[in-house]
Amino acid sequence: MTKDTQMIYHSHFCKYAYYPEDKLLMGEWTNTDKLTQSIFKDELLKGELYAIEHCRPVCYLVDASKFWLPITPDTQRWMAENISPNYARYGLKKLAFLMSSEFITQLSIEQTNNTTFVRGVEKKHFEEEQPALNWLKS
Repeated sequence: MTKDTQMIYHSHFCKYAYYPEDKLLMGEWTNTDKLTQSIFKDELLKGELYAIEHCRPVCYLVDASKFWLPITPDTQRWMAENISPNYARYGLKKLAFLMSSEFITQLSIEQTNNTTFVRGVEKKHFEEEQPALNWLKS
């Protein structure tokens, strides 16, 4: 990755950075112990959706390794209707997830990914960042 990084969004819960040379968006969930479903949705709108619409990344790495909120079925449906359709619409081709170490949370993330299938966008889960970046750039 290059040093030409654009910080797109930063809050108490997450941050989104864009690397123009690689057309890579990186989202990281940082403090999620006080995160609620409502705040999660708001953060997705202000951070992820904004970044995808304005930066139009080709690849996107979501670091969910510190994400502790199990995503409810209602929130999964909301994401399928309000977030996921924008991936392909704005040119995203590959989406990689760094897995949460919390088992129930990881299951809910995987279930969300299955619920929010988007034609034309490849999704894959990883345990470490470097293999995820290698896959995104391949």
